[in-house]
Amino acid sequence: MSVETDATKISPILKLRRLFKQRNDLIELTVNDILVLYRAIHAATYRPAPKLRAELEALGNDDATQKAAQSALNVMTHTAEINPPILIPVDASKRSPRDRVYPMSFDVPLAELDFLNLHRQAIECLDSYKNYDGDRTELYRKFDEVQRLYLATLAGFGAVMTRAKVIAHAGESGSVGTIKLLAHMPTPLQRMLDDIPGRFEVLNDIIKGREIFSNVGAVVPSSTLTRFITAKDDNEKKTLAWGVITTADHVMRISLRDFRPHVPLLSAIGRKDLAIRIAKDYLETYAIGLNRFIHDLHRITKTSRETKFVKIGAKP
Repeated sequence: MSVETDATKISPILKLRRLFKQRNDLIELTVNDILVLYRAIHAATYRPAPKLRAELEALGNDDATQKAAQSALNVMTHTAEINPPILIPVDASKRSPRDRVYPMSFDVPLAELDFLNLHRQAIECLDSYKNYDGDRTELYRKFDEVQRLYLATLAGFGAVMTRAKVIAHAGESGSVGTIKLLAHMPTPLQRMLDDIPGRFEVLNDIIKGREIFSNVGAVVPSSTLTRFITAKDDNEKKTLAWGVITTADHVMRISLRDFRPHVPLLSAIGRKDLAIRIAKDYLETYAIGLNRFIHDLHRITKTSRETKFVKIGAKP
């Protein structure tokens, strides 16, 4: 069962990447790195639409539909408890054309790097600074401190992703000795790097991934390709398969194939329509939330110290 959305805007993501480079040369985040990062954030913050939840709760009151409804409710309400290991196909054609891709299993270190709290603190400090009319020196100092830490953490995350892809390109396993190159980065990131071999596994360890996240990128201007639905292996642990393509018209189209346990159960009671709506809600909240996340990052990244002038005759 598959759904898709065009709600994510590619232009702000590209502008953000340029802004990152203007602000700090160390921030090397690809479009896909940003999408994968927000996938983990989305998993931790998703809340189902109240209407969907109410409908499932009503189905749960009927013995004939209770099992399917409870399965769907469990999936929708416990998503925040799981940080999904994500399987990312990496192009292997340059090293081994026969293999075509190497799979890289990646677990976004949200908790270790405190991403959610850093983002919240940065927005709160920024809003306090922007909205205050008096002496804002101390408010800016607080924001500047959080901003620097957040941007350094993003830079570190990008460096880890880059190194992981280099390892996957080579078809090798992780090596602590080859990855410890981040002395300038926050202490939590350095601690996380000590566990690199357990975070990045290729080839035989792909079974660890619970989701597939495959981005074919932007097609060439002459291409007529407008949709991409990624394949999934026969591993039952794979629950979601994300496919991303950016068309020649600069439309980012994201597809989601849902293999979670409630899908066949709802289909069996004649409610495949409800399974589709659940998947659509999950995908749309990802796409819309990503737009909001990009907007927030743009505000955080571009903000520097401002001087407010008081009009003559106005009260300071």
